[in-house]
Amino acid sequence: MATWTIQPRDKNLVRSSDPVRFWSQLVVIERHNVTGAAAGTWQVTARNEGLVGLLTAGAGVIITCDDDLRMSGPVTSIQRGPTVSTVSGVSDTAVLGDRIIYPDPTQPITAQPAAYDNRSGPAETVLLGYVNANAGPGALTARRVQGLRVPASQGRGKNQSIKGRLGLLSDVVSDVAESGGLHVDIVHGEDTAPYRQLNVRTVRDLTSNIRFGSAADFTGSVIGQDWSYTLSRPTVTDAIVAGGGQGVNRLFNEQTDSTSEALWSAKVEQLIDQRQTTDVSELQQAGEDALSDGANPVSVSFTITDSADIRYREDWRVGDKVGVFIDGLDLSNVVREVTTTVQAQTGSPSETVSAVVGSRDSSNWVTKSNADVARKLKQLQQLQTI
Repeated sequence: MATWTIQPRDKNLVRSSDPVRFWSQLVVIERHNVTGAAAGTWQVTARNEGLVGLLTAGAGVIITCDDDLRMSGPVTSIQRGPTVSTVSGVSDTAVLGDRIIYPDPTQPITAQPAAYDNRSGPAETVLLGYVNANAGPGALTARRVQGLRVPASQGRGKNQSIKGRLGLLSDVVSDVAESGGLHVDIVHGEDTAPYRQLNVRTVRDLTSNIRFGSAADFTGSVIGQDWSYTLSRPTVTDAIVAGGGQGVNRLFNEQTDSTSEALWSAKVEQLIDQRQTTDVSELQQAGEDALSDGANPVSVSFTITDSADIRYREDWRVGDKVGVFIDGLDLSNVVREVTTTVQAQTGSPSETVSAVVGSRDSSNWVTKSNADVARKLKQLQQLQTI
C-alpha cells in the first residue's frame, strides 16, 4: 500500500509539527464543479497524542500519498474524545466559498458605486478575474485569502459573459469552469514562504482509454459489486433564455431537448436570466448549458480496483471524462467525486477508492444513454435483488 502522510500546518500555513501519528482512518473526498457541496473535504481519526498540531482552531493539513500532494486545507471541526479524536476539514479550494462577489470589488461593501461586476471573455480569464478581485492579491486587503496566488490566464475555455453581484465566489467559479470545460484546484505550496496556489486544468476526454465496468464487460478496470445508479426525470427539457432588452423588446432564445421530452412524455420549462447580453450565441450557449445540467439525470457510483494499466491520479483524475460500462449500458461521463478511504489499523492496512460519475447536480446525474437506461432499469433492479 502507498505511504500516506498527514502534515499539520498552523494558521500561517507553516508546517507546525511532526506528521500525525497513531491514526486509524483517513478519508479524502475530491469533487469537480459540484454544486451544494465543498470542493473537497478530509477527515482523520487518531489517538490524541498523535494529533499534535491539529487539535487547535485555525490549524490545517497537508496530505500526501507517496510524492503526490492529494489535498491541503483548514480544520473546520474537532470531535475530541478522552483518547481518540476525529478532525475534519475542507480543501483549500473550498475557501472560495468564504467570499462573495462585490459589484465593485475595489470598494468597500458600504460604498458600492456599481450594481454589477460584468466580465466577458474566455472562461479561464473570467473566473481568474473574479478570484483575483475578490480573494486574491487584487482584492481589498481585508478580503485577501492568506497566501493565495492567482496565475495568469492562458485563455482556455469558451467565451463567457457573467454579471456578478453578491453571489458566492465558489459558485460563480464552478459555473464558469463547468461551462468552459475546466477544473479549478487550490493546493499548498512552499518556496521562500508557504502559500496557496490556484491551478486550472482542462477536462480531458479519456473515454476511449480509461474504462470501468463489471467483470462481465470488457473494460480496463473492474469495479466492485456495490455499483448502483438512480434514474429520475429531467429537471429541464425546454430552456427559455431571456436576454437583454425590456418589455416587448426583450430578446428570447429557446433550446429544447426533444429526445428527453419524447422519452418522458414531459415538457419541463425553465427560465434562464441572461439580461446582461444580447449576443445570440451567448444566449444559445446558456440554454445548452441548462439542458446539459438538467437532462438525462442518472447517478452512477462504484468502488474501483486499480490495475497495472489504470491507476487513479496517474492515469485519470476527478474532473476527467471516463468510460463506464455496467450491465451492457454505456454510462460514460465526467468524474464528479472521488472518495479515498485509508484504514491504517496495525496488521490490516487498506485503501479503497470509490467514484461518482455524472452531472453537476448530486441528485441528477447525466448519461448519454438515458433511453437505454430506462429500458433496462427493470432488468437491473431484478439483478440487484439476486
